[in-house]
Amino acid sequence: MPEETAKPELQPFPVRVGAIVPTRIDFEAFAPPGEAKPPVYHDPYRVAFNVGVKYRVDEGSGFVLVSAEAAFEKPEGESSPAKPPYRLNVGASAPFVYDPKKISKDEVAEWCAKGAFFVVSPYLRLLVFSVTGQSGFPTITLPLVMVPVFREKPLSRKPDAAPRN
Repeated sequence: MPEETAKPELQPFPVRVGAIVPTRIDFEAFAPPGEAKPPVYHDPYRVAFNVGVKYRVDEGSGFVLVSAEAAFEKPEGESSPAKPPYRLNVGASAPFVYDPKKISKDEVAEWCAKGAFFVVSPYLRLLVFSVTGQSGFPTITLPLVMVPVFREKPLSRKPDAAPRN
């Protein structure tokens, strides 16, 4: 298959995000890294993250805070949950400015609720990786997430393409 190149049509978004900074690092180990039991907790696929987004929109500016808290799954075959090896809750925030003549306050609030996570989450992933790496426990990373894609018109199917079931 020949290599193809695409030139996306990019339009600047009317919200400009400032410096994204860590605002919360809350880590507490319940056992030394070498003694953490059971080892299944060291499997990054057994760690989920509860994420949250808080925001405030003022006239022409605001901020958004994205946070993540580790949630360890109960090991299979155990009737009562074992104590997790540690507690981790991190947050990153970003101030932003916008031009009220180009975008309304309600539209900015909608962006905060639906889109700001995708701007801040790469920095939050790095923060989780860094904190767990420096803790002595095996490193974990926030999982990648599916970014919703919005299209102005639906993609057309090729006539010979069979529908998926």
